[in-house]
Amino acid sequence: MRLTNAIILHGEEFEVIKGHIIIENGEIKEVGEGSIRNAIDLEQGIIFPAFTNAHVHLGDSIAQDYGHNLPIEARVGRKGLKFKILRNREITTGIKESLKEMFKIGITTFCDFRELGLKGIKQIKEAGLKIHDSIILGRPNGEVDKLEKLLEECDGIGISSVNDYSEEDLRKIAEEVRKRNKLLAFHCSEVKDDVAEVLKYNPSFVVHLTNAREESLEEIFKRKIPVVLCPRANATLGVGIPRLREIFENTLVALGTDNVMINSFNMFREMEFTFKLIRGLYKDHEFDAKEVLKAATLNGRKILGLEPNTIEEGKKANMIILKGRKYLYDPVVAIIHRFEVSDIRGVIKEEKMFWRD
Repeated sequence: MRLTNAIILHGEEFEVIKGHIIIENGEIKEVGEGSIRNAIDLEQGIIFPAFTNAHVHLGDSIAQDYGHNLPIEARVGRKGLKFKILRNREITTGIKESLKEMFKIGITTFCDFRELGLKGIKQIKEAGLKIHDSIILGRPNGEVDKLEKLLEECDGIGISSVNDYSEEDLRKIAEEVRKRNKLLAFHCSEVKDDVAEVLKYNPSFVVHLTNAREESLEEIFKRKIPVVLCPRANATLGVGIPRLREIFENTLVALGTDNVMINSFNMFREMEFTFKLIRGLYKDHEFDAKEVLKAATLNGRKILGLEPNTIEEGKKANMIILKGRKYLYDPVVAIIHRFEVSDIRGVIKEEKMFWRD
């Protein structure tokens, strides 16, 4: 594929190149300035790395906005609506629809926290994972004795809450995960500060930190623990907003959209919400939009241990192509707060492609 007359966000720092890209056999062969012949004219459309949704729960895809006025525990707690939904036999069909939707809106990589033990892993595998780079974190379903079998089937463990397991079980989980060099992640301080308890188990990364106190954040930063933030889901659930600027300034940050029951997959909205909250809440007109775009694209793959999806020669093609738009001064800022899902012209993931004429 040959693409020309494009605005390309090149490399780790999104250097703006006005030029062309050549892709062969799913790999970026050339990124250069100026136009080339026999190529698709993008009419100044923007090309940037595809989204990584670093935290999602696909199992509740069949109940979008169900129970939206209920408190968090009644919606997603162990005895809440979510776990009633997960008994539904249409779960795999719902996941399949979500996978299709994610790719079309530019999410080519995701990390799913799977409930229900081995059954949950089976459900998502039956839905089909070939089109994405997927990291599946399983969860013992009250059967820690089956942990070894669970870890054979997934990329690590995603813990709902330290309160859901005994200390003995959590130590065993952490030990088995480390033994296999897999990921161990925790929901952390979503409702109350439990950072100290979580850090006992040396997590690969934590999710949320919505209600972490200052001293707890300092410990996260000291240990360089990566953080996945889900601000729209936190706001929707009414549990608060994390200390966004401090987290962005002190550790590696990625963005996720969280439960499909709670929130949409729209990473454009996630970026805009995050960016404008930081600027507004902290009265910080200088906060760099580039940091939010990295959190939505590059950083998640770093946290998950995947190869970079930067747009550079020799890298696998993994990118979003936006329609052209007149009068743009800064393409990074424009991606975050001017473009919509409907502006996506194409999504390329190696030799897989979604294209809108």
